[in-house]
Amino acid sequence: MKNNFKKAMKALFLSAMMAVMVSCEKNDDINAIFRERTWYLTYVQSGNTRYDNKGKLYSIEFRNDKFIVTTPNGATIKGVWFADGGGSHTFYCRNLEKSGELWRDDIATKMFDIFKKAESYEGDTNWLQIRTEDNKLYMQFYN
Repeated sequence: MKNNFKKAMKALFLSAMMAVMVSCEKNDDINAIFRERTWYLTYVQSGNTRYDNKGKLYSIEFRNDKFIVTTPNGATIKGVWFADGGGSHTFYCRNLEKSGELWRDDIATKMFDIFKKAESYEGDTNWLQIRTEDNKLYMQFYN
């Protein structure tokens, strides 16, 4: 009888622990995803058109609350970023600056547009997407 009681209590405890774990909201670790990280562009998606980087190196470095994008031709995009790791995955940029011949590069121009209109992100420490409100314009990075 004691053995059955112990088994029942153990099963009840495990069930309660599973319920607690499932009900907890999972928040992203913003520091692990963004702070002191360098990401490399894979592609930009604009509606039905995908702009692949074609082996060219586009990088974004997140340092504290600032970021800098470097393009293959040396042009840069700089700004201040904010992300919320809760359920909303909010992401936006402010104080954007561009330098160099950004206009000569379709991908860099699209990236600048995305940073101006960014509202959310998806991803983790292996991949990252920065998206606009309608999700039809976004860019994907790998680490």
